[in-house]
Amino acid sequence: MKQDWEIYRDTGILGAYRPEQVILRRSEDGGVETLFRDSTAKWEGDDLTRQRAMLVGGKCFFVTSVFPGGASATPTDKLLQLIDTKLEREHHEQ
Repeated sequence: MKQDWEIYRDTGILGAYRPEQVILRRSEDGGVETLFRDSTAKWEGDDLTRQRAMLVGGKCFFVTSVFPGGASATPTDKLLQLIDTKLEREHHEQ
């Protein structure tokens, strides 16, 4: 496994994304929360906000993701639905 400095050297991204080092914690509602050492997570009302700083190409970007507490679907579900819709559209255009 590469060290953080090696990942930075190879990708220019500060803060390695290592899914194998994620901490899983059961949330109050019975779900599962993921915690990464290079990001912060906080609840603001019913919404979960995650923040991470990334250094890409010598520029620092602050990435913020907001997950609504009352969402009808997970972000993964929505992405899969978007992919399916695009594939269906491409299939009908042929």
